Amino acid sequence: MLASAPPPPPLVCTIQTVEARWSGHPIAGIRQLKQQQFRVERGENPAIEPRTVIDSRLTPLVERFSSSGVEQIAGSRMTYHWSYEAPLGALTFNDSGASSGPAQEKESPVAVSGDLVIDDQKGFELSQQSRLTQSAGTKTLSSLLETAHGSCREQR
Repeated sequence: MLASAPPPPPLVCTIQTVEARWSGHPIAGIRQLKQQQFRVERGENPAIEPRTVIDSRLTPLVERFSSSGVEQIAGSRMTYHWSYEAPLGALTFNDSGASSGPAQEKESPVAVSGDLVIDDQKGFELSQQSRLTQSAGTKTLSSLLETAHGSCREQR
């Protein structure tokens, strides 16, 4: 009987370049992506840690998380897609746009979705969109599109 080969070592991936584009009002201090790391377990049950790839102040608030799981395509190329919501609670908004109008508190969730592609040379590209909404997600107050590149190395 042949022994199965051990799984390949995990990959540790580091974000090296980041581009962020805001629509609406930027949210100060949302996160710093450059030099963040994530880990990719390979083998029969591949996984990514953290499952949200990017760790931020939203991570502890994650609700309704879903992902495609790590998919391996032709050789060693891998893809991963994730999405979740993070409730920020009631935030105060001035609906009239005038400073004399009454301010109202409304629930404000952030909807996040992202895609990651790791190529066969262990380089990666990720994109993530975050949308801050009010009124049960019907009005977008601000959105952020982030794209990042980096490289992965085998953890020994």
